[in-house]
Amino acid sequence: MTTSYLLSDKRNLLRTDIKPANDNKEALKLDEKEILFLASLAPSGHNTQPWFVQYLEPYHWIIGNDKSKWLPAVDPTQRETILSIGTFIQNLEYAATYFGYGCNWNLLAKTNQDKQVMEVKLKKKS
Repeated sequence: MTTSYLLSDKRNLLRTDIKPANDNKEALKLDEKEILFLASLAPSGHNTQPWFVQYLEPYHWIIGNDKSKWLPAVDPTQRETILSIGTFIQNLEYAATYFGYGCNWNLLAKTNQDKQVMEVKLKKKS
């Protein structure tokens, strides 16, 4: 899967409707963009993609639980939401490893209702 992605024309896969929300106008590094893009291909319940990524500094992010993507009628306890965020986190780790990074994880959420779920710092492996 990764090989076909790297050889593909990615222009048709990039979302132009979402603009970066960071106030410091600092752009993501190329490998950060690739890692987050690959992570975003994770499956999610009803394809809601209920996660967000808060940029703290290069290679240091918070993975969050986007309440606006919850589906109370089919997932009243957010069980499927948390599973979906977990698939995003797993994809992020796979992609980071592919690009030569190790992930240091810090669980922030105490319940499945918390906005901030996981903190991650990527460190280049030697």
